[in-house]
Amino acid sequence: MTLSAQAIEHDLTELWKQTQPAKEGEPGLQRVYTTNLVAYAEDHDTGYRVERVLMDLTQFQPGRYILIRPALDTGEAPVRYYVSGHCPFWAEPHRVCCDIIKLVAQTDSIENLYGFTFSLLVPDLPVELWWPGDLPLKNKFFAKMAEASNRVWVDSAKFKNPEQSVARLAFLWKQRFPGTLLADMNWVRIQRWRALIAELFDGAWAKYLSQIKQVTLEYGEGSHPLRGFFLALWMADRMGWKYKGSPLASVPEKIDFDSPSGPVEVLLKAVPVQDAKRDRIFAVGILTRGEKPALFSIVRDADPHMVMARAEVEGGESFSRAVTFEHLHSNQVLAEGLKNLGADVAWDRVLSLAGQILEKPIL
Repeated sequence: MTLSAQAIEHDLTELWKQTQPAKEGEPGLQRVYTTNLVAYAEDHDTGYRVERVLMDLTQFQPGRYILIRPALDTGEAPVRYYVSGHCPFWAEPHRVCCDIIKLVAQTDSIENLYGFTFSLLVPDLPVELWWPGDLPLKNKFFAKMAEASNRVWVDSAKFKNPEQSVARLAFLWKQRFPGTLLADMNWVRIQRWRALIAELFDGAWAKYLSQIKQVTLEYGEGSHPLRGFFLALWMADRMGWKYKGSPLASVPEKIDFDSPSGPVEVLLKAVPVQDAKRDRIFAVGILTRGEKPALFSIVRDADPHMVMARAEVEGGESFSRAVTFEHLHSNQVLAEGLKNLGADVAWDRVLSLAGQILEKPIL
């Protein structure tokens, strides 16, 4: 197996020739690329999971997908490649197709694969790097790819030390990779919660925003409250709350802020849950101050695809409604994130605020 970009492109061309319609008049195939996405898997199991995600992602975003993972057998060749074609949907009169290139390499070869990876990218399209595992401290492949990519996707749900890794990103990213956007899949996962909180305060209910005195965020017992922490920082940034404690080594059960109307406490509460995905947010409660306090809440229903959104004022008006709530799988999270090519200003501000609140990382 000759390893070169030309050999891989030749194999792809032959692959598409074999899958062209056999009969005249049948719809033809059209190769479509909207982006380049390079994914790195640190082990075989992660590689299998990431490959499945990429295959599913082609249904939402046709592109040139490149997966790099370590070889299982140290006796195998330094680098091997595999190509596969995917035609997930129709755009009359053609079937829209794209491809996945898998590079399987010995561990000592992977860190030097960045140059070869660049040669496989489709020109004049965005380049996205997806790093689905723990944040690397020193990895040449990561550093070189991050420098050349338009955006890097991390998943803070996979960080072994979330506080240290998030603080490191806040302190160092713009210094080391000033031309590359940073995105976090965990931030995309709480997108629906942010929208629901904003909807609670629509119209006449907006007057209660400035009177918030307590926020309770419930998450699954035995997991890390990072998503709740991000949600709390988003609210603090939007409301102009100022953190008034010492730098945090870990996310605590209570975080204190000052607001123009008085102190605000955010409670991060672990609760027993049946859901296997325990790090999900399960409920949000927001209490306001004043002569007639109001309580706003969003609580996951017994149906995992529904939440109950409520608002009630002491001795006054109230409302309650059931809202559909779909949890995004990894392919859907990436598909949602890839819709927007520009910077996510809200995420940038939350990451910056995290850097101010968390202890300075070990650099």
